Amino acid sequence: MSRATNRQRAFRQRKRIGSWSTFERRFQPIDGPDGAVYWRREQLPKDLDAHFVWTILDCDGSLYVSPGYRFVNRFDYVVCSKPWTDEDECQPDYRYD
Repeated sequence: MSRATNRQRAFRQRKRIGSWSTFERRFQPIDGPDGAVYWRREQLPKDLDAHFVWTILDCDGSLYVSPGYRFVNRFDYVVCSKPWTDEDECQPDYRYD
């Protein structure tokens, strides 16, 4: 069996929006300088790898976190101690509750 096949089996596509508790467990958000879990753009370190950043998005009155830097419908950012992967970009977002 090839490595690609093993990887495909290990990666399972989610079909639903993930919960905030699942997000916290998987990526371990870091509190910002003011103690809140969200960071304003000007608070982000300049050399921060984008794979540790999630954008909080306002989508029709509900808040979601999406991997990387987003600019449309952006509310703020979440910085995590564990990076997101390319597979995470293909998954539905997580609710920010």
